[in-house]
Amino acid sequence: MKARALIVDDDPKIRQILWRWLEKWGYGLTEANSATEALEIMLADPAQIVLCDIRMPGHDGLWLAERVRAKWPNTVVIIISGLSDLHSVEDARRKGAIDFVTKPVGREQLWQALERAHARLSIPA
Repeated sequence: MKARALIVDDDPKIRQILWRWLEKWGYGLTEANSATEALEIMLADPAQIVLCDIRMPGHDGLWLAERVRAKWPNTVVIIISGLSDLHSVEDARRKGAIDFVTKPVGREQLWQALERAHARLSIPA
């Protein structure tokens, strides 16, 4: 099995699509519908990769990225967003994300982000 990934998005349809793709690619998976829930999951059983929506009710994905990178510096955070402006990308990187994928997420785009994540983790894709 590949790395374990945590999918964080308030939209269940997005979580379902990402889950199907990552499961097919051999990832161990958990999911959360909010940044707060994701942090609780990470505290109990940290994932190696966090795929996180940037805009969610309550705390956003940047809040989560910042906390994940502070507590688990080896965990890779990939932000997923409908916003693709330079400010959003820079802000995501400043908060700890190593990659930024725009919605609608394409399989190839996600696969490439995961390959970069694996290179960062030094494990095979």
